[in-house]
Amino acid sequence: MASVTVTLSDSLELQLERASRARGISKSDFVREAIERYIRWDRLREMRGILAPYLDAQGIHTEADVFKRMGETL
Repeated sequence: MASVTVTLSDSLELQLERASRARGISKSDFVREAIERYIRWDRLREMRGILAPYLDAQGIHTEADVFKRMGETL
């Protein structure tokens, strides 16, 4: 596993400390999970941008529209 050094402001480090302690995980685990979530979110945002014109053409504008097409409700 690789390591990365990141410089945080005192305020952000304190927030990280509190958040990781509240979840009962290490700061490293918290940061790792946060980066993974961000990367997934960023990829989803990119895919939405690519798919938006096709979905709009089919009248799909919201997540609720997607679920309606799938026969499910939110």
